[in-house]
Amino acid sequence: MEPEEAVRQLEYAIDASLDDIGQRAAAGYRPTFERVADRADGTAVYELASRLSASVVDGDRPSPAAANRQAERVLDDRAFTDGGE
Repeated sequence: MEPEEAVRQLEYAIDASLDDIGQRAAAGYRPTFERVADRADGTAVYELASRLSASVVDGDRPSPAAANRQAERVLDDRAFTDGGE
């Protein structure tokens, strides 16, 4: 998954779950997705988007800092399970 696609996925989740400011809120995650894409691959970006979307569906709107922490967990999990390759 490309970072832009991940942002769109979150826009849809935010729009469906919370209110009409989803587009602006989701765009704030783009640097996080780009960093994950640079350090891993599309699978890791997809995993991060899925985790953040699940939070949104549960009624939360993760801050960019919370998204960064979640990104680090995804990257750490990935490095542990497949050697980061």
